[in-house]
Amino acid sequence: MSSDPLVDVAWELYDLPPSEFTAARNARAKELSSDAPDVAKRVAELRRPSPAAWIVGQLVRHRADRLAQVLELGAELREAQQDLDASALSQLTRDRRALTAALAKEGAALAAAHGVNAPAATLDEVSQTLQAAMADAAAADAVTSGRLIRALEVVGFDPVDLDGAVAGPAPDGSAPARTSPPDELAARRARRAAEKAAREAEEALERSRRTLADARAAVAENTRRASELTRRRDELRAELARVKRDLERATAESADLEERAAAADRQHVDAERALAEARSALDT
Repeated sequence: MSSDPLVDVAWELYDLPPSEFTAARNARAKELSSDAPDVAKRVAELRRPSPAAWIVGQLVRHRADRLAQVLELGAELREAQQDLDASALSQLTRDRRALTAALAKEGAALAAAHGVNAPAATLDEVSQTLQAAMADAAAADAVTSGRLIRALEVVGFDPVDLDGAVAGPAPDGSAPARTSPPDELAARRARRAAEKAAREAEEALERSRRTLADARAAVAENTRRASELTRRRDELRAELARVKRDLERATAESADLEERAAAADRQHVDAERALAEARSALDT
């Protein structure tokens, strides 16, 4: 029970179908007029909720667990935006669309059970209000107060406009709903962390596969090059052996030729001397 009696009265009144709201509000204000005139005056000033706002209020009261999932997902989205986790944002955005659409349909079923028509335009406003609550913590407090009187909307990156959106005092977030839904945020965070770790491990594995493939290719190329160099070395060794043999033969032949040249030189000298002696003999 709230410390402000208006909050408790408003919680009861906003659970009624919109068509019954005005008469019930006036009757409640009349009841309180004698014992609590200040409260009666504030009750009389309560505004009738729009169809979309009333449906959201029904979700707060009768689908608190499902609504908690949506709001927890919104908290995850805000964390992923702060972390700039693109992969998580993509998955969470898909989850958000699915959850808000499903919850809007549940709201339509609740409305039908109370004889309240919920056309497509109204359900669109319900979805927009839920998305606003996911995007903005203050909007989430406004929604879970159960006293929402108009639909909410996200406009760019600006805070959600809550002016005149909640009947009675502004919600402080201390008691967001009369039913405490199970907190699945820790489990979702753990799963998201595990998914991120798995993605990083897969990326690391793929990098290691590429590195291994590059290393194996380098080994194969180096082996091919080493084989080619070994073949070339063997060819050069064989060529060097042939050159050595040829050099040895050429060296031996050179020595023989030098001896022959020396002998020929001696013969030439002897011939010149004999010629000189012969000519000298003729002159005498």
